[in-house]
Amino acid sequence: MKKIFVFVFCVAAVAVFAATIVPPLSGSYTDKPKIDISSSNDADKPANSGTDNPGTDISSSKANNPISIGTEKHISVPTICQYPELPTGCESVAATMVLQYYGEDITSDEFAFSWLEYSEDFYISDGNQYGPDPNKVFAGNPFTEYSYGCFATPIVNAINRNSTNCTAQIITDCSLEELCSEYIDNDKPLLIWATMNMKEASEGRSWYLSDGTKFTWTAGEHCLVLVGYNKDCYFLNDPISGGTVSYPKGIVEKRFKELNEQVVYISPN
Repeated sequence: MKKIFVFVFCVAAVAVFAATIVPPLSGSYTDKPKIDISSSNDADKPANSGTDNPGTDISSSKANNPISIGTEKHISVPTICQYPELPTGCESVAATMVLQYYGEDITSDEFAFSWLEYSEDFYISDGNQYGPDPNKVFAGNPFTEYSYGCFATPIVNAINRNSTNCTAQIITDCSLEELCSEYIDNDKPLLIWATMNMKEASEGRSWYLSDGTKFTWTAGEHCLVLVGYNKDCYFLNDPISGGTVSYPKGIVEKRFKELNEQVVYISPN
């Protein structure tokens, strides 16, 4: 009954919230699409939906060096719904789940408001659109529906500047199987970047950064917590649903690569 109440509350709150949002720019930050959670059987489908099946809710190798992982693993990590407070703040919510797992006294709202650096500094200069670098700060405002997001570095910086219990670092050049063997099997959950509902990534809006580099946002970008696996699937805590979902391994690996295989490991001090 508690999960049903939370889901109904999220649906009602999102509807009210969406009706009152005014985009901060001309146009809107539609590359992180609105979420329709009106149906519990087809929830959280992004506007740029592909043909992949949605994840199953489970809440109730390198060729020359084979990776050895167990048959099944599931780490019990707190789950948090990003709605209604953080409609585009999946990164803050995912980080908070892991911080709470390690005993940090922090809420996702506090993380996004006080720890995460974000910028709404979008502007036109000489006819060109300029904006923040998601590799340095959250682009937009995670408390608004029409926003973008951030990648691994701003999350690591937020944790290392503010946490008294944990340290964060970026992991590179590791497959999901290697990550499961080294981290998940040892009860160490990980933040990974993929896409909303594991739909195919696509090019979103573009803008110039302060150094003149042209940047293109990945539409549908999403941050989740990798908490386990079995023979066929990976288990992930998803800020969209506020629960744990499973997706076929091949789909997760594909979306993980589309978001440049970004991983953040948070460890207790």
